[in-house]
Amino acid sequence: MDVVAVLLAAGESERMGAPKALVDWRGQPLLTHQLQQIQKSAVCECVVVLGREIERLRPLVDPTLRPGWKARAAINPAPDAGKASSILIGLGALWSRPEGIVVASVDQPLDARLLDALIAAAEQEWERCTACQPRTIILPVYHGRRGHPALFSSMLLGEMMGISETGEGLKSVVRRDPSRVLEVPWESSEILLNLNQPLDLLRADPRGPQLEG
Repeated sequence: MDVVAVLLAAGESERMGAPKALVDWRGQPLLTHQLQQIQKSAVCECVVVLGREIERLRPLVDPTLRPGWKARAAINPAPDAGKASSILIGLGALWSRPEGIVVASVDQPLDARLLDALIAAAEQEWERCTACQPRTIILPVYHGRRGHPALFSSMLLGEMMGISETGEGLKSVVRRDPSRVLEVPWESSEILLNLNQPLDLLRADPRGPQLEG
């Protein structure tokens, strides 16, 4: 199935004290980890939205430096406008209309196995419901708690392009109609992680926070 990812890496990282995309996550920059997991998965392409520290982050994304790399960068010229603005930049940078769109944040560690599980669930749901109304939002769930990332059918692209920061961004799309959400059980609590500050890194990785620059 044709699925692309929009990876958000344009935030300010005030609470972390350093660019989140560059914090050490298990021996490498977090952005590199994210892209490696996407590379290992069935995702066809990844648009990485950058806004700050562009010169430091672009080499981690640049496909010309990595043959076969699935990622390319899109720039948010006004990252202060919020997460919704970066989502819109990423969606607007898509070269074609895929069947599914994964939206992920750089500070929410990804797992290639989970990405493939979400895609497999979507493929089964969307093929099974050729004559009915398929569930168009696929979310991982750990012990009843919804995590990330989310996979959206491109049927919702119009709604997604209509989000705003004041309107709660993509949360408004997810909450609009609970009947169109398919939950996929997952065995790891890492789908709940949000690495916003050094303490979050310490809790997630006993080696402790390692910040670059």
